[in-house]
Amino acid sequence: VAIPAPFLLNPPRFWHLCPCVMAFLLSCERCFASKDAELVTSTGPVEAQKLRNDEQDEEVSGFNQLGVRTTMDDPVAPASAMDELRAGNQRFVDGTVTFAGLGPDKRRALAAHGQRPFAAIIGCADSRCPVEQLFDARPGDLFVLRNAGNTCTHAEGSIVGSIEYGILHLKTQLILVLGHTGCGAVMGATKLFHEAANSMASDEQTKCPSQSLDNNDGSTLASENGPPTLLTRVRRHSLRTRKQQGTLHGLLNDLAPVAEQAYHELGGKASVEEIAARAVKLNVLATMNFLLSYSDVVRQHVATGQIDLQGGLYDLESGKVEFLGRSPKQDQLLQSGELLPPSMQMP
Repeated sequence: VAIPAPFLLNPPRFWHLCPCVMAFLLSCERCFASKDAELVTSTGPVEAQKLRNDEQDEEVSGFNQLGVRTTMDDPVAPASAMDELRAGNQRFVDGTVTFAGLGPDKRRALAAHGQRPFAAIIGCADSRCPVEQLFDARPGDLFVLRNAGNTCTHAEGSIVGSIEYGILHLKTQLILVLGHTGCGAVMGATKLFHEAANSMASDEQTKCPSQSLDNNDGSTLASENGPPTLLTRVRRHSLRTRKQQGTLHGLLNDLAPVAEQAYHELGGKASVEEIAARAVKLNVLATMNFLLSYSDVVRQHVATGQIDLQGGLYDLESGKVEFLGRSPKQDQLLQSGELLPPSMQMP
């Protein structure tokens, strides 16, 4: 129990109004401070914090039986799961996180009874984006998949397969694709695209000034018999100019489509930073669209309302997550007939 600051800083303003109330409040403050000190003295600071965490668990977690989420618990509906993510992120932003640790009894519960996470999250591997912490979650709450760029461009089978495992076996009903501001992978892809596009533009203007990288309508789409798209030409240029590619370069190269889309949406005149900032959000949508395009499990469960697929964007500076909602292409992509990601399809 904390006494409001005005009472302590300016007691004369309130004593004359109700001295009995002031005496009672001061007594309560001393009593709780004394009890807290006794708790630390008798149990030690670590055990005292554990007891406080146990009390907070009882107050905050209304949908688990053992203090952590296990198979003893029912699946959490998408709307309730989203509410829990919002509330957890708000605690993180406010600096009032609840779950500071996990005692041995809860670890044993997870080991003995398995997991029942209330949400599955595809996040970035960036060390500044610790998914569990920014949602004030504990072990067993979230099924987290992370890679550079929160993407499905490489080893997509592992991401899609893991999400399907979360849906079918863990009974998770909310999938969140989470990007973040200042994403190094997206910035790298944007720089790669921008440098190659500028170099190509310079080369083409030297050879044929009348031609432009863009079509007249600002689109890079071409007919089957027409010239290659800007993105195709950028990739070919990149392959010609970089002798040693490496896996990282391949990852950045495959993130280039979102950089190209951002480039055109911003009129082709924006800075690299502006393009990358737009591409971060587009990359979240691209991953959502990939899941819908190449997972029949995801499509069926989304179509029947059994799960919800949403996007989010974490702000590194504020700590706030902006929830982006569903993909604008969701209804269209639910009609897809693809059963496997491209890398897993037979040639």
